[in-house]
Amino acid sequence: MLKAVIMDFDGVIVDTEVIWFDIYKEWFKINLHYDLTMEEFLVCVGADSDKLFKKLEKDYNIIIDNKQFVAETTQKFLDESKELPLKEGVFEFIQSIKKENILLALATSASRKKPIYHLTRLNILQYFDEIVTSEDVDKIKPNPDLFNKAIEKLGVKKEEAVIIEDSVNGLIAGNRAGIRTVVCTNDITKHSNFTNYFIKIDSLIKIDFNKIIKNFNGSSDRYVTR
Repeated sequence: MLKAVIMDFDGVIVDTEVIWFDIYKEWFKINLHYDLTMEEFLVCVGADSDKLFKKLEKDYNIIIDNKQFVAETTQKFLDESKELPLKEGVFEFIQSIKKENILLALATSASRKKPIYHLTRLNILQYFDEIVTSEDVDKIKPNPDLFNKAIEKLGVKKEEAVIIEDSVNGLIAGNRAGIRTVVCTNDITKHSNFTNYFIKIDSLIKIDFNKIIKNFNGSSDRYVTR
């Protein structure tokens, strides 16, 4: 029986990934004269910049000061994302969850300040029963810690929950946690190669939540959306 839904934040609730990609590309071009590709950027989507920086150092001996990058890009991101709307179907999806008295948690690799700001601004903070961020665990996605902590806080079994994610790193974390994961892609992550998911869609508006509830205990690891 489905008792809980765990949602990612970036790219699922608000479409921050496009903004981040543009910021990354601009910073790399100005500071390193390097043309960062979409494929390279996808390495850190759902995780953090350190994963990308380590790969670039290993592959091309490009050394990046993570503190400098954060200091020079954080405010730009905040300025450009402060008026982002909810993604299509998010509010309707949350309403469907609460109508069925199903628990709702947020599990994000971001620190707490950003999601709290946006959830409050968008007037949906009150719908979340638990919020788990990078400040609550030792390791972020693709490690399963965030989802394991969310399950612990919600007080449900893993087989009673489903995750909503947009990235490969998030999907890997969900699979490592042993929780069925819905992949909801965006304009950035649609370029990723996803495997071993429960459902794959490009908008939450396409999910029939009542159908998920009815079929949740089925044996299939795929779900055909309308």
